[in-house]
This record gives sequence, C-alpha cells and structure tokens, in this order.
Amino acid sequence: MDAVLISTKGQIVLPVAVRRALGLKPGMRVQVRVEGKRALITPAPAAEPASLKDIQALLAYQGPPVAVDDMKVTHYEG
Repeated sequence: MDAVLISTKGQIVLPVAVRRALGLKPGMRVQVRVEGKRALITPAPAAEPASLKDIQALLAYQGPPVAVDDMKVTHYEG
C-alpha cells in the first residue's frame, strides 16, 4: 500500500494503481465515506442527464407575449 502526502489544503493524489483499479479518469467525482478509522473512496454515480422537458421548464417565459421587433438586443453584429 502506497502512502500519500496530504497538502496544506487537505488534498491528496491517488496513486496510478488506485485510479486504474477504480476506473477513475480526470474530472470524475468520487465519494468519500468514513467507516470507523478508515476512509473509503468509491466512484460517484454518474448524474442523470437532464431531459429536454426539464430544460424547457427552466427556460419557460412566464411574462406577456412580446413581439420580436420590440425585443431589445444588445451587442448584436449581424
């Protein structure tokens, strides 16, 4: 078992063998859980992608209708 150094910010670098064994790639998230005197590191489940319906709900306009000619557009170079 390799020992790793903890930085002043509390960061560690996982050895290559550990990353390979867990299938970890740059940018992936991991879960860290404490069990007794141990810290367990496991890959975090992938987030569910948002559906088109979810995105449309976030972008829904609730105000009164506005004609395209009345919309203010700034910094448009067409």
